[in-house]
Amino acid sequence: MGRNVIETIMGGNWMCESNGEQAVEQQTEPKTRQDWIAHALRDLNAEFISRSIAILDAMQEEAEASMRQYIEKMLNAQRAYPPEARGSISVRVRRSAKSGPGMFQIEWYRVKGLKRTHYLKRGKDRDGKIRHGYSIRSFGHLTDWEKDLIDRHEPRFAQLRTIQSHLSHIRMRFRLIEQEVQAPLKTMNFASLDDPNEA
Repeated sequence: MGRNVIETIMGGNWMCESNGEQAVEQQTEPKTRQDWIAHALRDLNAEFISRSIAILDAMQEEAEASMRQYIEKMLNAQRAYPPEARGSISVRVRRSAKSGPGMFQIEWYRVKGLKRTHYLKRGKDRDGKIRHGYSIRSFGHLTDWEKDLIDRHEPRFAQLRTIQSHLSHIRMRFRLIEQEVQAPLKTMNFASLDDPNEA
């Protein structure tokens, strides 16, 4: 085996030695190896959720800083250019009540009047799934300064959306693992071997 792992269940403690490193963690005393696996998976899930939320918070702070930079330059451009060259594209970062813990959205939109906004669609890929990044066609007509700013910020925004998607899929996998751990074992139906109607 590539890793030298020794696990010992002793009076509520489990010990793990890997490549000379030793860790001891206090646990509720597992009765069987199966119980230990269930405990370890729950701990792993809790640790992942905690660490992923911290990572997502840092990602959101980065996205909000980029958003503020864009809006500041947008406002400067609108003061410096004539009306036809002021542009109307902006971006926002927000958390939705429907999103999972720590998840957030980065959305581009077009301003239409004082109280009207039109949120741009990212479109779908060949598999029919919503893209993580906006295509050039999503924005429509743009001023030169808008093109420059969008090209500067959107690639990183797309990367942040992609990372969020991967983290979300990992959370989903943990839920599936938990469901499987809690599910009753399926018995082998040997009688079906004698039944031609059984698949």
